[in-house]
Amino acid sequence: MKMKTAFISTALAALLLSGCGPGFPIMTKEQEELVTNVETLVKENDSLKARVEKLEGSGGIETLKRDMESVKRSVAEANIATDRLGQEIASVKGAVEEGGNDRESIKNAIRETGVAAASLKDKLASIESAIASGQQRLAFLESAGQGQDQRLLALKDTVAELESRASALEKSVSSARASSEALKTQAKEAKDDPEALYQKGYGETTAKEYSKAAMTFQKFLTSYPEHKFAVNAQYWLGEIYYAKGDWEMAILEFDKVIKKYPGAEKTPASLLKQGFAFEKLGSMREAKVLLREVLDKYPKSNEASIAKKRLGQIKQN
Repeated sequence: MKMKTAFISTALAALLLSGCGPGFPIMTKEQEELVTNVETLVKENDSLKARVEKLEGSGGIETLKRDMESVKRSVAEANIATDRLGQEIASVKGAVEEGGNDRESIKNAIRETGVAAASLKDKLASIESAIASGQQRLAFLESAGQGQDQRLLALKDTVAELESRASALEKSVSSARASSEALKTQAKEAKDDPEALYQKGYGETTAKEYSKAAMTFQKFLTSYPEHKFAVNAQYWLGEIYYAKGDWEMAILEFDKVIKKYPGAEKTPASLLKQGFAFEKLGSMREAKVLLREVLDKYPKSNEASIAKKRLGQIKQN
Protein backbone atom coordinates (compact mmCIF):
# COMPACT_ATOMS: atom_id res chain seq x y z
CA MET A 1 0.00 0.00 0.00
CA LYS A 2 2.83 2.42 0.87
CA MET A 3 4.65 1.69 -2.40
CA LYS A 4 1.50 2.41 -4.39
CA THR A 5 1.13 5.79 -2.66
CA ALA A 6 4.76 6.78 -3.39
CA PHE A 7 4.39 5.77 -7.02
CA ILE A 8 1.30 7.90 -7.44
CA SER A 9 3.01 10.88 -5.81
CA THR A 10 6.06 10.56 -8.11
CA ALA A 11 3.92 10.34 -11.20
CA LEU A 12 2.01 13.41 -10.14
CA ALA A 13 5.19 15.39 -9.61
CA ALA A 14 6.55 14.42 -13.02
CA LEU A 15 3.32 15.44 -14.65
CA LEU A 16 3.43 18.83 -13.02
CA LEU A 17 6.99 19.44 -14.06
CA SER A 18 6.34 18.47 -17.58
CA GLY A 19 3.45 20.90 -17.83
CA CYS A 20 5.14 23.95 -16.22
CA GLY A 21 8.72 23.88 -17.39
CA PRO A 22 10.33 26.55 -19.60
CA GLY A 23 9.53 26.20 -23.26
CA PHE A 24 6.27 24.30 -22.71
CA PRO A 25 2.72 25.77 -22.74
CA ILE A 26 0.38 25.78 -19.74
CA MET A 27 -1.44 22.46 -18.97
CA THR A 28 -4.30 21.52 -21.12
CA LYS A 29 -7.80 20.83 -19.81
CA GLU A 30 -7.26 17.13 -20.06
CA GLN A 31 -4.08 17.36 -18.09
CA GLU A 32 -5.82 19.39 -15.42
CA GLU A 33 -8.59 16.78 -15.11
CA LEU A 34 -5.98 14.07 -14.89
CA VAL A 35 -4.20 15.91 -12.12
CA THR A 36 -7.49 16.38 -10.29
CA ASN A 37 -8.28 12.71 -10.60
CA VAL A 38 -4.88 11.75 -9.36
CA GLU A 39 -5.22 14.03 -6.38
CA THR A 40 -8.62 12.50 -5.59
CA LEU A 41 -7.11 9.03 -5.78
CA VAL A 42 -4.35 10.06 -3.45
CA LYS A 43 -6.85 11.41 -0.92
CA GLU A 44 -9.00 8.28 -1.13
CA ASN A 45 -5.90 6.16 -0.78
CA ASP A 46 -4.86 8.06 2.30
CA SER A 47 -8.34 7.71 3.76
CA LEU A 48 -8.35 4.00 3.03
CA LYS A 49 -4.92 3.69 4.52
CA ALA A 50 -6.06 5.48 7.66
CA ARG A 51 -9.04 3.15 7.95
CA VAL A 52 -6.88 0.07 7.49
CA GLU A 53 -4.43 1.29 10.08
CA LYS A 54 -7.34 1.95 12.41
CA LEU A 55 -8.65 -1.53 11.91
CA GLU A 56 -5.23 -3.07 12.37
CA GLY A 57 -4.63 -1.08 15.47
CA SER A 58 -7.96 -1.85 17.18
CA GLY A 59 -8.19 -5.55 16.20
CA GLY A 60 -11.21 -4.88 13.99
CA ILE A 61 -10.07 -7.29 11.28
CA GLU A 62 -9.87 -10.18 13.72
CA THR A 63 -13.28 -9.28 15.04
CA LEU A 64 -14.58 -9.10 11.48
CA LYS A 65 -13.04 -12.49 10.76
CA ARG A 66 -14.67 -13.97 13.83
CA ASP A 67 -17.97 -12.44 12.85
CA MET A 68 -17.60 -13.87 9.39
CA GLU A 69 -16.81 -17.31 10.81
CA SER A 70 -19.85 -17.04 13.08
CA VAL A 71 -21.98 -16.00 10.11
CA LYS A 72 -20.60 -18.96 8.10
CA ARG A 73 -21.47 -21.35 10.93
CA SER A 74 -24.94 -19.84 11.20
CA VAL A 75 -25.36 -20.21 7.44
CA ALA A 76 -24.18 -23.87 7.63
CA GLU A 77 -26.56 -24.57 10.51
CA ALA A 78 -29.34 -22.86 8.60
CA ASN A 79 -28.56 -25.05 5.59
CA ILE A 80 -28.71 -28.16 7.79
CA ALA A 81 -32.00 -27.02 9.32
CA THR A 82 -33.28 -26.30 5.82
CA ASP A 83 -32.35 -29.82 4.69
CA ARG A 84 -34.08 -31.30 7.73
CA LEU A 85 -37.11 -29.15 7.08
CA GLY A 86 -37.12 -30.37 3.49
CA GLN A 87 -37.01 -33.99 4.68
CA GLU A 88 -39.87 -33.36 7.13
CA ILE A 89 -41.89 -31.66 4.38
CA ALA A 90 -41.29 -34.67 2.12
CA SER A 91 -42.36 -37.01 4.94
CA VAL A 92 -45.47 -34.94 5.59
CA LYS A 93 -46.29 -34.96 1.88
CA GLY A 94 -45.95 -38.75 1.87
CA ALA A 95 -48.19 -39.03 4.91
CA VAL A 96 -50.71 -36.72 3.29
CA GLU A 97 -50.71 -38.85 0.15
CA GLU A 98 -51.14 -42.02 2.24
CA GLY A 99 -53.87 -40.26 4.19
CA GLY A 100 -55.60 -39.51 0.92
CA ASN A 101 -55.47 -43.17 -0.04
CA ASP A 102 -56.74 -44.17 3.42
CA ARG A 103 -59.51 -41.64 3.13
CA GLU A 104 -60.67 -43.19 -0.13
CA SER A 105 -60.52 -46.66 1.46
CA ILE A 106 -62.54 -45.39 4.40
CA LYS A 107 -65.07 -43.82 2.07
CA ASN A 108 -65.43 -47.11 0.19
CA ALA A 109 -65.75 -49.01 3.48
CA ILE A 110 -68.42 -46.56 4.66
CA ARG A 111 -70.36 -47.03 1.44
CA GLU A 112 -70.12 -50.82 1.75
CA THR A 113 -71.14 -50.58 5.40
CA GLY A 114 -74.14 -48.50 4.43
CA VAL A 115 -75.28 -51.15 1.94
CA ALA A 116 -74.78 -53.91 4.52
CA ALA A 117 -76.62 -51.86 7.15
CA ALA A 118 -79.57 -51.41 4.81
CA SER A 119 -79.66 -55.15 4.20
CA LEU A 120 -79.47 -55.80 7.94
CA LYS A 121 -82.32 -53.35 8.54
CA ASP A 122 -84.49 -55.26 6.06
CA LYS A 123 -83.62 -58.57 7.73
CA LEU A 124 -84.27 -57.05 11.15
CA ALA A 125 -87.66 -55.80 10.04
CA SER A 126 -88.50 -59.26 8.71
CA ILE A 127 -87.36 -60.89 11.95
CA GLU A 128 -89.32 -58.41 14.07
CA SER A 129 -92.42 -59.12 11.98
CA ALA A 130 -91.94 -62.85 12.47
CA ILE A 131 -91.41 -62.32 16.20
CA ALA A 132 -94.59 -60.27 16.45
CA SER A 133 -96.52 -62.98 14.63
CA GLY A 134 -94.96 -65.64 16.86
CA GLN A 135 -95.83 -63.66 19.98
CA GLN A 136 -99.45 -63.43 18.87
CA ARG A 137 -99.58 -67.17 18.26
CA LEU A 138 -97.85 -67.82 21.57
CA ALA A 139 -100.36 -65.63 23.40
CA PHE A 140 -103.20 -67.53 21.77
CA LEU A 141 -101.66 -70.91 22.58
CA GLU A 142 -100.90 -69.87 26.15
CA SER A 143 -104.48 -68.74 26.60
CA ALA A 144 -105.80 -71.98 25.14
CA GLY A 145 -103.36 -74.13 27.06
CA GLN A 146 -103.89 -72.75 30.55
CA GLY A 147 -106.73 -75.13 31.26
CA GLN A 148 -104.79 -78.08 29.85
CA ASP A 149 -101.75 -77.16 31.96
CA GLN A 150 -103.88 -77.24 35.07
CA ARG A 151 -105.16 -80.69 34.14
CA LEU A 152 -101.67 -81.95 33.47
CA LEU A 153 -100.48 -80.64 36.82
CA ALA A 154 -103.39 -82.32 38.54
CA LEU A 155 -102.68 -85.58 36.74
CA LYS A 156 -99.01 -85.39 37.69
CA ASP A 157 -100.04 -84.98 41.30
CA THR A 158 -102.37 -87.92 40.84
CA VAL A 159 -99.65 -90.13 39.47
CA ALA A 160 -97.33 -89.15 42.29
CA GLU A 161 -100.01 -89.98 44.81
CA LEU A 162 -100.70 -93.30 43.10
CA GLU A 163 -97.04 -94.16 43.22
CA SER A 164 -96.91 -93.43 46.92
CA ARG A 165 -100.02 -95.50 47.49
CA ALA A 166 -98.63 -98.32 45.35
CA SER A 167 -95.94 -98.86 47.95
CA ALA A 168 -98.73 -99.63 50.42
CA LEU A 169 -99.97 -102.33 48.08
CA GLU A 170 -96.75 -104.34 48.12
CA LYS A 171 -98.35 -107.11 50.11
CA SER A 172 -101.07 -107.59 47.51
CA VAL A 173 -98.54 -107.51 44.71
CA SER A 174 -96.28 -109.96 46.53
CA SER A 175 -99.20 -112.30 46.94
CA ALA A 176 -99.98 -112.04 43.23
CA ARG A 177 -96.37 -112.75 42.35
CA ALA A 178 -96.34 -115.77 44.65
CA SER A 179 -99.23 -117.23 42.71
CA SER A 180 -97.73 -116.38 39.30
CA GLU A 181 -96.24 -119.82 38.82
CA ALA A 182 -99.60 -121.41 39.48
CA LEU A 183 -101.17 -118.99 37.01
CA LYS A 184 -98.62 -119.91 34.37
CA THR A 185 -99.27 -123.58 34.89
CA GLN A 186 -103.00 -123.10 34.59
CA ALA A 187 -102.51 -120.92 31.55
CA LYS A 188 -100.54 -123.66 29.84
CA GLU A 189 -103.40 -126.06 30.48
CA ALA A 190 -105.84 -123.69 28.79
CA LYS A 191 -103.43 -122.67 26.05
CA ASP A 192 -105.31 -124.29 23.25
CA ASP A 193 -108.54 -122.37 23.96
CA PRO A 194 -107.90 -118.66 24.99
CA GLU A 195 -111.49 -117.57 24.35
CA ALA A 196 -112.77 -120.31 26.63
CA LEU A 197 -110.43 -119.04 29.34
CA TYR A 198 -111.69 -115.49 28.84
CA GLN A 199 -115.32 -116.57 28.97
CA LYS A 200 -114.56 -118.51 32.16
CA GLY A 201 -113.24 -115.31 33.82
CA TYR A 202 -116.22 -113.29 32.54
CA GLY A 203 -118.67 -115.87 33.96
CA GLU A 204 -116.92 -115.82 37.33
CA THR A 205 -117.18 -112.02 37.34
CA THR A 206 -120.89 -111.94 36.64
CA ALA A 207 -121.32 -114.61 39.34
CA LYS A 208 -119.45 -112.26 41.70
CA GLU A 209 -116.74 -114.86 42.30
CA TYR A 210 -114.26 -112.04 42.22
CA SER A 211 -111.20 -113.85 43.58
CA LYS A 212 -111.55 -116.67 41.02
CA ALA A 213 -112.30 -114.21 38.24
CA ALA A 214 -109.20 -112.15 39.07
CA MET A 215 -106.99 -115.26 38.89
CA THR A 216 -108.58 -116.36 35.62
CA PHE A 217 -108.04 -112.97 33.95
CA GLN A 218 -104.45 -112.86 35.26
CA LYS A 219 -103.85 -116.27 33.65
CA PHE A 220 -105.34 -114.99 30.41
CA LEU A 221 -103.19 -111.85 30.32
CA THR A 222 -100.04 -113.80 31.17
CA SER A 223 -100.61 -116.34 28.39
CA TYR A 224 -102.24 -114.13 25.74
CA PRO A 225 -101.05 -110.51 26.23
CA GLU A 226 -101.61 -109.76 22.51
CA HIS A 227 -105.02 -111.43 22.17
CA LYS A 228 -107.98 -109.34 21.01
CA PHE A 229 -109.68 -109.90 24.38
CA ALA A 230 -106.60 -108.82 26.39
CA VAL A 231 -107.85 -105.23 26.80
CA ASN A 232 -111.22 -106.52 28.02
CA ALA A 233 -109.53 -108.87 30.48
CA GLN A 234 -107.49 -105.99 31.84
CA TYR A 235 -110.59 -103.81 32.13
CA TRP A 236 -112.52 -106.53 34.01
CA LEU A 237 -109.67 -106.79 36.49
CA GLY A 238 -110.24 -103.12 37.29
CA GLU A 239 -113.98 -103.70 37.62
CA ILE A 240 -113.38 -106.66 39.96
CA TYR A 241 -111.26 -104.58 42.37
CA TYR A 242 -113.77 -101.72 42.11
CA ALA A 243 -116.59 -104.09 43.01
CA LYS A 244 -114.57 -105.37 45.96
CA GLY A 245 -114.06 -101.79 47.19
CA ASP A 246 -110.28 -101.98 46.65
CA TRP A 247 -110.15 -98.49 45.14
CA GLU A 248 -106.32 -98.24 44.90
CA MET A 249 -106.00 -101.54 43.01
CA ALA A 250 -108.95 -100.58 40.80
CA ILE A 251 -107.21 -97.30 39.87
CA LEU A 252 -103.97 -99.12 39.02
CA GLU A 253 -105.69 -101.78 36.88
CA PHE A 254 -107.74 -99.18 34.99
CA ASP A 255 -104.55 -97.18 34.45
CA LYS A 256 -103.00 -100.23 32.73
CA VAL A 257 -105.88 -100.20 30.24
CA ILE A 258 -105.21 -96.54 29.44
CA LYS A 259 -101.44 -96.92 29.09
CA LYS A 260 -101.12 -100.36 27.51
CA TYR A 261 -104.06 -100.04 25.10
CA PRO A 262 -104.35 -96.34 24.18
CA GLY A 263 -107.36 -95.61 22.00
CA ALA A 264 -109.08 -98.89 22.87
CA GLU A 265 -112.86 -99.09 23.25
CA LYS A 266 -112.54 -99.57 27.00
CA THR A 267 -110.43 -96.44 27.52
CA PRO A 268 -113.34 -94.00 28.20
CA ALA A 269 -114.88 -96.45 30.68
CA SER A 270 -111.49 -96.92 32.39
CA LEU A 271 -111.07 -93.12 32.79
CA LEU A 272 -114.62 -92.82 34.13
CA LYS A 273 -114.14 -95.61 36.68
CA GLN A 274 -110.79 -94.14 37.74
CA GLY A 275 -112.57 -90.85 38.44
CA PHE A 276 -115.21 -92.67 40.50
CA ALA A 277 -112.52 -94.58 42.43
CA PHE A 278 -110.73 -91.31 43.33
CA GLU A 279 -114.04 -89.86 44.45
CA LYS A 280 -114.51 -92.92 46.72
CA LEU A 281 -111.06 -92.21 48.21
CA GLY A 282 -112.04 -88.56 48.84
CA SER A 283 -109.61 -87.20 46.20
CA MET A 284 -112.11 -84.85 44.59
CA ARG A 285 -109.60 -82.84 42.60
CA GLU A 286 -108.27 -85.94 40.80
CA ALA A 287 -111.81 -87.18 40.29
CA LYS A 288 -112.84 -83.91 38.59
CA VAL A 289 -109.76 -83.91 36.35
CA LEU A 290 -110.47 -87.44 35.08
CA LEU A 291 -114.16 -86.78 34.55
CA ARG A 292 -113.37 -83.62 32.56
CA GLU A 293 -110.87 -85.62 30.52
CA VAL A 294 -113.63 -88.04 29.56
CA LEU A 295 -115.74 -85.07 28.40
CA ASP A 296 -112.87 -83.48 26.43
CA LYS A 297 -111.50 -86.58 24.74
CA TYR A 298 -114.67 -88.62 24.23
CA PRO A 299 -117.50 -86.05 24.11
CA LYS A 300 -119.87 -88.32 22.11
CA SER A 301 -119.46 -91.42 24.26
CA ASN A 302 -121.97 -92.73 26.84
CA GLU A 303 -119.24 -92.32 29.45
CA ALA A 304 -119.11 -88.57 28.64
CA SER A 305 -122.83 -88.22 29.50
CA ILE A 306 -122.27 -90.04 32.80
CA ALA A 307 -119.19 -87.91 33.57
CA LYS A 308 -121.07 -84.66 32.86
CA LYS A 309 -123.91 -85.66 35.13
CA ARG A 310 -121.54 -86.66 37.91
CA LEU A 311 -119.58 -83.40 37.67
CA GLY A 312 -122.84 -81.48 38.08
CA GLN A 313 -123.62 -83.47 41.21
CA ILE A 314 -120.14 -82.86 42.63
CA LYS A 315 -120.48 -79.09 42.13
CA GLN A 316 -123.85 -79.04 43.89
CA ASN A 317 -122.33 -80.84 46.84
